[in-house]
Amino acid sequence: MSVEDFTNKTYDYVICGGGTAGLVIAARLTEDPNVTVAVLEAGGNGLNDLLIDGPNLFTQLWGKPQYDWDYKTIPQEGTDGRTHGWIRGKVLGGSSAVNFNMFSMASKQDLDNWAELGNKGWGFDDMVQYYRKFETYHPSSETLAEKINDKYLDKSLRGTSGPIHICFPDTDLAWVQDVWPKTMMNAGYKPTRDPRTGSAIGGFNQLNTIDPKHNRRSYAARDYYEPNADRSNLSVLTHALVSKIELEKTGSDARATGVQFIVDGTTHTVKANKEVIVCGGSINSPQILELSGIGSPVVLEKAGVEVIADLPSVGENLNDHTASIIALGVKDEYPTAEALTRNPEIMQQALDAYINHKAGPFVGAPTATGFASLEKIQPDFPDAEQHIQSLVAEHAKKYPDGDLAGRDQLLARQLLDPKEAACQMVALPTGGNMENVHIPSKLFNSEDDGMWCIIAACSTRSLSRGSVHINTTDPNAHPTIDPAYFKHPLDADIMARAILHAINFTEFEPLKSVLRRDADGGLVVSKNSGGVLPKTIDEAKKFLRTNTATEYHPIGTCTMLPKDKGGVVDNQLKVYGTSNVRVVDASIFPLHVQGNIVSLVYAIAEKGADMIKGKKAA
Repeated sequence: MSVEDFTNKTYDYVICGGGTAGLVIAARLTEDPNVTVAVLEAGGNGLNDLLIDGPNLFTQLWGKPQYDWDYKTIPQEGTDGRTHGWIRGKVLGGSSAVNFNMFSMASKQDLDNWAELGNKGWGFDDMVQYYRKFETYHPSSETLAEKINDKYLDKSLRGTSGPIHICFPDTDLAWVQDVWPKTMMNAGYKPTRDPRTGSAIGGFNQLNTIDPKHNRRSYAARDYYEPNADRSNLSVLTHALVSKIELEKTGSDARATGVQFIVDGTTHTVKANKEVIVCGGSINSPQILELSGIGSPVVLEKAGVEVIADLPSVGENLNDHTASIIALGVKDEYPTAEALTRNPEIMQQALDAYINHKAGPFVGAPTATGFASLEKIQPDFPDAEQHIQSLVAEHAKKYPDGDLAGRDQLLARQLLDPKEAACQMVALPTGGNMENVHIPSKLFNSEDDGMWCIIAACSTRSLSRGSVHINTTDPNAHPTIDPAYFKHPLDADIMARAILHAINFTEFEPLKSVLRRDADGGLVVSKNSGGVLPKTIDEAKKFLRTNTATEYHPIGTCTMLPKDKGGVVDNQLKVYGTSNVRVVDASIFPLHVQGNIVSLVYAIAEKGADMIKGKKAA
């Protein structure tokens, strides 16, 4: 659609961002032929792009401007002053087009925390229906089920008719998919239950967002937008950068009348008759609000933006999952990503297999994961509660904020619950170079000789909170991103224990027999990981500083809380100080949840669409 055609129409709703959540909202609202919807997307249309469709080609998208915003954090004190690259999708479908295709589930307590904080209607039992609504679960064949060990899944809890396809692709399995669950079992982990039950302690192969009929990525553009692209009441404009929401003061609130956007350097305006819905994600959504005059007067005035709505919490509460990585050598008979990247001929054969037959290594995305409670990480921790509470109290003294301390208490309580995960474990058949955390496209694959694998200890609900803020009126300028990694002492403490726990897996079969050993019988550790594994908590804390990356799960910058507790949106997702602006994306998460977040983004978008329609929860 041309800019002229787009702006000549009138719309009930204008959606800022055609990403994971934005396209869900657009598809659901336009189910009513009498409702008109406009979507503005800064990126292009990547439908039928091989690099997006190929489930295991995602690293080839990173850093490329046609797919990725390619954000950078400010230097992080907690990681020895390193800058971290943050991949965020800049294409129709947003980050659902560029992620790992891994499909997790928030725990019951994760979401019940949200309700306990004052967000009525957002507890686990409220949200389960929306998980089912967006997914179609494809059971594995008997042969594949035996190989992948997916008996933990309960088909009765899964959706059967939603747009997003969930499965284990029926292709050649990576050796890690066979080795990982067996190793975890031998390490003392009981068989897990389906995470949809509300808990997921154990080691297992995790589902992927892959359509098994075509062996391609299932994501928002493919499965929410493409089937509905011809609807006359849906207009989508790509390569259109939102510059601000047009607001007019109406008494105590501001009303959105339209949205300004830029195409090829020229500013245009599209009018909104009912609502403006911001779906830019945890970076772009606070940026759009601040550019529009909604935020902290201190931030806005410094950036040169007129204050329309005084809302200091915009851009605050940034929270991310960290991944602390151990890179270990494996025997040559266990091929890893290095076998492809070092041999152009094998790489071409793998690409040909996918292009021509939808087969080969690029079909299967990562699956090997697990969730460990603090009790499992360190069973001999008799003073755990006292220790955790003392670290929470220590942080609260340095950063006094009554409500924040209350949220920290919820997370501390969760860490002590044996049914809740203190960390996530991920195993990948690839090496890594942690010196390249600022360039994600160069983060994976080892530069050392031989085959390599990664065991990553990942946070589930970090207490460290940073911020995202504009520093100029220029919408093309990236905001300042500070995730404040390991700012809270409890994060470093828990992850240090998790790293030591992860190292223990190397002594259990069958992983033990896969790993290479040096002349003295020791593990072969990547030089980029320091060449030596930590043995004590203090050594592990030092290890974290140089071996930690993001898991690309930022949340919380337009948090859903009561206004007096630091909220940006209420439990109807409406922005405080406005009458008709909502935010629907991961930025509204008031607290983090375990695992990969794309499933919860789909669920909140489905719920958000029902709210906008005025539908009551089932």
